[in-house]
Amino acid sequence: MIESTADPQMAQQDIRGALSYTPSFVDRFTSFVRRQPLPYWLTYCLLFLLESMVLHVFSWVDGWLPAYSLGPILFMFPLWLWGSLAIVTYLDSLSLRTISEFDPLLHVSTETKRRMRYEFTTMPARSVLLSAILWSVAYILSWFTGFAPAVAVFGLGPLATWLTFVAGFASFSVGSVIYYHTVRQLRLVSRTVQMVSQFDLFQLDPAYSFSVLTSRTGISWVVLLTLSLLMLPLELGGMTELSYLILQIALALGAFLLPLRFVNRRLVLEKRGQLAELDQRTKATLVRLHQQIDENDLQEVPRLNDVLKGLTTEREILAKIPTWPWRPGLFAGFLSVVVVPIVLFLLQFGLSEWLGR
Repeated sequence: MIESTADPQMAQQDIRGALSYTPSFVDRFTSFVRRQPLPYWLTYCLLFLLESMVLHVFSWVDGWLPAYSLGPILFMFPLWLWGSLAIVTYLDSLSLRTISEFDPLLHVSTETKRRMRYEFTTMPARSVLLSAILWSVAYILSWFTGFAPAVAVFGLGPLATWLTFVAGFASFSVGSVIYYHTVRQLRLVSRTVQMVSQFDLFQLDPAYSFSVLTSRTGISWVVLLTLSLLMLPLELGGMTELSYLILQIALALGAFLLPLRFVNRRLVLEKRGQLAELDQRTKATLVRLHQQIDENDLQEVPRLNDVLKGLTTEREILAKIPTWPWRPGLFAGFLSVVVVPIVLFLLQFGLSEWLGR
């Protein structure tokens, strides 16, 4: 991931005097990571490798894996812990840049803008804690109903089993904050775009800005999904994996499209309004032209014809202005990324069927 120049830590400091809620433990941790001399993405990569290495060492000691060999499934929990935190940190930085690009359309007070920056980059402590508790309970239930039998099938020893349980617990309780973060941030996008009083069809760059944030959010989900599919053993595939695939792709598409519906509706209404106004001008010009012809006063006819040509050109220009709030090619590129896990699943499923014969 490319690190944005915007800094959520600075946003939190800018609005420190007007806090409406306390930052969550996740935000405190991501702020700590950003303050380190290493780029945040490199720090998360190192933590991912460290946890993965510990899991492998315990698996080697237990004899589940031959010494110095790799088990792809052991990368799953570290991915959903540190990968999720890396995505949260990246999207926080990207949201600040997006707000700056969207700023020309916002006619609100400086204090409102400061609070907006804080809300986009800081989650409430209570909500994140509640999310962690709920996901922890879900994990414990899942462990005894699904994960533990799967671990037994793979033959993990007691040490590796215990450590896998701990890694999964951390992944669910902390890494699953990405679900809450995604829903919260995209709701903030919807709320922010509704604060715009007027969209300009001839100045669409600010209107396009949030599509970058929503598309990157969806792509982040696809990246996690694709890597998870690569790590999941073929014998664990089937309907469960298919359901997981459908859910994650639905989240990715929803993350991209849903927050931008309001912008699309506003641009459509603005375009219809300008076309309706243009129709009235065309109608008035035609009335004057007919009057000149009926009165056999043809001196103004050439000028009126030029006016009609100008109005026709204006209509053609308006007709070509897009009303979907993203730059040309962005949606097609996003869909091409979404196709990757689908193709990967089909290949994996086909390979599983072929090997099972």
